[in-house]
Amino acid sequence: MEVTVKEQKRAEQLLQSQHIGLHQIQSFSFMKRYHPASRKSKSADKDKYGPGILTLHLKEGKEKAIYLPPFRHPSSVIRFLVSKEIPFDNYMPRERTAAELSVETYQRPSLYMFWFFVLFLMFLILGYYSISGSVWWGFIPAIISFGLSLFFISMLMTRFCYLTLTNDALLVHSVGRTIRYPYEDLRKVNFDFAREQNFTHVMELLDKDYRYRLFYIGRVSRKKLNEIAERLQETGVDATCSLNDSKRFYQDTYVNH
Repeated sequence: MEVTVKEQKRAEQLLQSQHIGLHQIQSFSFMKRYHPASRKSKSADKDKYGPGILTLHLKEGKEKAIYLPPFRHPSSVIRFLVSKEIPFDNYMPRERTAAELSVETYQRPSLYMFWFFVLFLMFLILGYYSISGSVWWGFIPAIISFGLSLFFISMLMTRFCYLTLTNDALLVHSVGRTIRYPYEDLRKVNFDFAREQNFTHVMELLDKDYRYRLFYIGRVSRKKLNEIAERLQETGVDATCSLNDSKRFYQDTYVNH
């Protein structure tokens, strides 16, 4: 697989920032929680959960776990490592076993989504009335109000997704858009808790070209995520679910009975 000059530069900058040379890396894991083997050292890494976890397994026997949020270009890093033939430890290619998969939509109501929609409308209306007034300084609250309305509509479009599984593809729905991923174009899918408690769980995926996408799927019940992962496995996708479905978020001590 060939990577662009920009992708190579981004990956090399990340490795340099961690003081790791490519020749030191034996293999790597991605989209998998990190649990350090030793907890004796005070300087040892702590457990890591949530999206974008890259663990570099070094030839000297050590490990380095790094969070790769979208702004750190995880696609570039993973594509670079794969292009250098560094083994991807936790990627397990599968064959499709399901002859026919019934269509199922996984969607639940969200109170957060309702309030975000109310706030979007409120600031949109407030901005309109501010700019339509006769006072000269009305554009100041108008700009602030329109900016906040754009923020809330952006949150509605990105933080409240739900899913549909068809016989051929995974569909990701949000406000105003649907993204279709044919199963044959997916390599890996993982479900985990988000690191923000207000957006409790996420879906991260790698496509066939090792490009990474992250979706906040707050409108999917966490109790259905194991089922979704199992159905994706039947389609030939390496799908995993890292959540404990009795918890609302990672550090929650409440257990359903």
